[in-house]
Amino acid sequence: MSVNDPLSIRQLEVFVALVEQGSFTKTARHLELSQSTVSGHMADLERRLGVRLVERDRGGVRPTPAGRALLVPARQALQAERGARMAVQELSGLLRGTLVVGGSSIPASYILPTLFGRFHKEHPGVSLRLLTGDSREVLDHVRHATIEVGMIGAAPEAPDVKSAKVGEDSLALVVGKDHPLAGRATVQGADVLQYAFVMREEGSGTRAATMQALRKLLGADGISKLAIACEVGSAEAQKAAVRAGLGLAFVSSLAIRDDLAHGTLASLRLKGFDVRRSFHLVSRSEDLLSPAAKAFRTMAART
Repeated sequence: MSVNDPLSIRQLEVFVALVEQGSFTKTARHLELSQSTVSGHMADLERRLGVRLVERDRGGVRPTPAGRALLVPARQALQAERGARMAVQELSGLLRGTLVVGGSSIPASYILPTLFGRFHKEHPGVSLRLLTGDSREVLDHVRHATIEVGMIGAAPEAPDVKSAKVGEDSLALVVGKDHPLAGRATVQGADVLQYAFVMREEGSGTRAATMQALRKLLGADGISKLAIACEVGSAEAQKAAVRAGLGLAFVSSLAIRDDLAHGTLASLRLKGFDVRRSFHLVSRSEDLLSPAAKAFRTMAART
């Protein structure tokens, strides 16, 4: 086999799995291959490229600089290979395979499950998997070709990513039913600064929208007085912390409907605070998407 021949899809699959799994043993188990076969594929790939792609240390296997340079193109090649097979199946009306969709906290909990149900009815041959993270993490997964499509709670600042608005919500200020402010309908900025907040983590679209609006409302001096009791990674965790008496929180209106109906949380209007935001479907360019990803994006855009 000549070094100028096209790289093997199987070798690229082994390389990507090795980086992600972190060891030859785990990679062999993940791909259902023998460890010697995994080692053989890697040795041949490195020989053909003329560079070391991975190195071992006490922590396991990690990519070399050359391996890191190969990782994104290798993932894109694997996506293209899957897309090629699915394109042929699509011609006969048999869309099959696995589609991984990323979702930040609110879309993953309150929007994507409904979309998954609709998509499954239209394409029962496609197995769906949800990868969750904050908006920044989901966007990074799309940009680095770990996934093809995702839904996030903030407009992406990435020229290499395609984006479309797909739904809206607003942020509501909530307190526990026993909180001193629970009986109030409207509060001022000075009122809320007397209490601690339960905030989403850095990288969250909810956190970014909240802080932007509070800076505008309270100014730099008010923001400096903002007390944060804790930071959490989801709207559900925010609500649990508020119910436990840790403080106030700004939470998506989609996440609090049942809580308000059952009286476990109370919603307040903060004068001057009105945050409405759009969710965004993000993906790579059209020619890099599998038929399943294209079909999902088209369906979601109709929401």
